[in-house]
Amino acid sequence: MIRSFSYKFNRRTKVQTFVTFIFIVIIAVALYKLYTGGFFSAWFLSLMAALAALMILSIPRRIVLLNDKLEIQCVFDITEFDIREIASIRKVQTKDMRWVIRIFGSSGFFGYYGKYLDLKEWDIVTLYASEWDNFVEITDIYDSRTYVSCREAENLINTVMQAKELCAEEDEQTADDEISQAV
Repeated sequence: MIRSFSYKFNRRTKVQTFVTFIFIVIIAVALYKLYTGGFFSAWFLSLMAALAALMILSIPRRIVLLNDKLEIQCVFDITEFDIREIASIRKVQTKDMRWVIRIFGSSGFFGYYGKYLDLKEWDIVTLYASEWDNFVEITDIYDSRTYVSCREAENLINTVMQAKELCAEEDEQTADDEISQAV
């Protein structure tokens, strides 16, 4: 492992998580008290429990840069990028993210993650953020964009670029060795 960048929740994300949780609990208690003996309350509670579990399992935890890959580690899932397949990585201003709206995922409940629609580019992007700030855009060679939040954005970008250069040098050395062995 070369470097690890941990996600940190800001105050706004913590408040949104708390408010969402309280809202779900209030609705569940109201359904339990007001609507007894029906399938609707059981259906709602089951659906809310399943959605909350799914969201909790998808919470981004850290960004890890290994020798040849970049990993976004969530509680249960890992998204990997081969360093050689990263076309560009850059810092994005928060004001540029105002055109990004949620399609499926979380919008403040333990962070911002899932599939989002970029209205400016008419493109679907993936987002893994613990706060709505400090964004880094990772574009791969297939033109797929992923946004992550990282308070050490400059360090992340520099470290990925250095790792990309090392991988390119290793690939070049391997190609030279194969050519020399073939001759």
